[in-house]
Amino acid sequence: MQKRASQNDKSLGVELKRRRLALEWTQTDTAKHFGVIKDTYQNWEWNHITPDIKRRKVIVEFLEFNYWDDESNSLANRVLLFRIENELYRIELGKLIGVSDSTIERVEKRHPHISSKIKVAIEQFILKFDAKKVF
Repeated sequence: MQKRASQNDKSLGVELKRRRLALEWTQTDTAKHFGVIKDTYQNWEWNHITPDIKRRKVIVEFLEFNYWDDESNSLANRVLLFRIENELYRIELGKLIGVSDSTIERVEKRHPHISSKIKVAIEQFILKFDAKKVF
């Protein structure tokens, strides 16, 4: 049996449930919306598993805000938001930039020992990619 969340709980599961209930959808309806089985959606709502990066963009649209955006404008935050927007696994982004997936992970986790050269390469890639989308 699930514990009731407090009003101050801002976990992803609570946010998903709040939105689902506001729409008057069942867990089954919501799972269908996301293209997953009910058990998978239920595990998201119960905070047992985190949705795959390829599902997060549609979750952002469903919630009507980006749950993963910490509004810091840090490289870590921008890389994660870029991956969500473009539905990219770390390994896919790493290949596009020419770095390893573990490097992307270290950036997202704000590891203190990442070379300036790597940070600049990631920054430039994201800026160049975003510039192409504008035109």
